[in-house]
Amino acid sequence: MITHTMRALCAATLVIAPVALTATPAYAATSCRVNGVAVNAQNIVGTPGADYITCGSVPNGDSVNGQGGADYIVITGTVGGTVRGSAGGDYIQVYGSVTSTGAVRGDEGNDYVRVGANGNVVDGGLGTDFCRVASGNPPVNCES
Repeated sequence: MITHTMRALCAATLVIAPVALTATPAYAATSCRVNGVAVNAQNIVGTPGADYITCGSVPNGDSVNGQGGADYIVITGTVGGTVRGSAGGDYIQVYGSVTSTGAVRGDEGNDYVRVGANGNVVDGGLGTDFCRVASGNPPVNCES
């Protein structure tokens, strides 16, 4: 009787295990709106032109990249991943904080970058950049 029960349990495990492997991905996708369209992905990417991107939080390992153009990027929560304006004069506002794994980079162009608490990197990049950090590490590559 015990042998039959053990065989049944082993067989059930072999059937259930593959189902468990097809569950949701290991990362938490960033939830954003890009030019008014909802996007849920690990890597949020704008267009070569000007974009309006709003996100809740950007988890560790995820990224938001405005690409070219004068992008307007707003993050209402924390940044554990990377937020990049890329080429163009970008406006980047993080109402929450940049964690010890996060980074906010204006990249090329004359950027405006404003962050709450900075636990890692806020970098204006190339160009004449205006950067403000409420607390924590000071920004780099910012002229004012």
